Amino acid sequence: MKNYIPQYFNTKQNIILLLWVTLVFGELFILFFQPMGSRDWVQTDWGYLLWTTIIVLVAVAGIAISRTIMNNYAKKNRISYLAYAIWILGEVSAISALYTFFPIVVMRSFSLERDLTPFYLYKEALLATAFTLLIPYLIAMLWTSLKDRDNQILRLTAKLKHAQEPIADEVQPEMFNFYDERGELKLSVKPEMVYYIESADNYVVIYYMNMGKLEKLMLRNSLKNIEWRFHDKGLVRCHRSYIVNMSQVKMFKRQDGEVILEFGDERIPGIPVSKGFGESVLSKLMVHEQ
Repeated sequence: MKNYIPQYFNTKQNIILLLWVTLVFGELFILFFQPMGSRDWVQTDWGYLLWTTIIVLVAVAGIAISRTIMNNYAKKNRISYLAYAIWILGEVSAISALYTFFPIVVMRSFSLERDLTPFYLYKEALLATAFTLLIPYLIAMLWTSLKDRDNQILRLTAKLKHAQEPIADEVQPEMFNFYDERGELKLSVKPEMVYYIESADNYVVIYYMNMGKLEKLMLRNSLKNIEWRFHDKGLVRCHRSYIVNMSQVKMFKRQDGEVILEFGDERIPGIPVSKGFGESVLSKLMVHEQ
């Protein structure tokens, strides 16, 4: 059984944090340690500062593109730790090639004078890049893990609060009552008005029908918490990013190799079903049809 990386590894906040830490750490590392004898490539201190800034910015731009691709891929697929490690290795290798390119092409006379072969330069660039990137990656991962742990504590506190004070649900038990992660009631609607719920980083977006119009509400909470709270009320997890109201699902179909749930309304998009949730969703769909 594969072990998959946590979902929060690919949130926008984590990517932005990773880019900032890499930018600052990379700039300081090159300025202070001057890998590959890079200080000899530029004559003035200001010139060297400008050169290091450009190089680091280009590398960070490359990482941003790479992480955007990963983020889009992760929306429909789970990423294993092995695949994540290979992806990072690819980033390190690509940026090392960039650092090798500069002295060979731009500073050709310098590399010829020092008899620096492409193999030697790439080996040195690989060591420097691995150190420059892996430490910021580790810092970002640890920081994000700590933040996620704090959020889990808040969600657990909210669950305990709801368990001890289920007043709102007792007053209107026929309603779907949605709380934020601090336990504040933000939306109360009839069950048949809710269609699906989508994950959005540290938030969820609730899509519901109001007076014939599809509306949405962004709520600071997690799909996992929503799934736990409504597990016996018809709201079913069908994807790492979606929960659907099974009573509103009209049909399912196979499209491009994946199962899509349809609501019978052209205003509402089809919701994909992940392989890991397929059997559970289809069995519950059969129950609602009976």
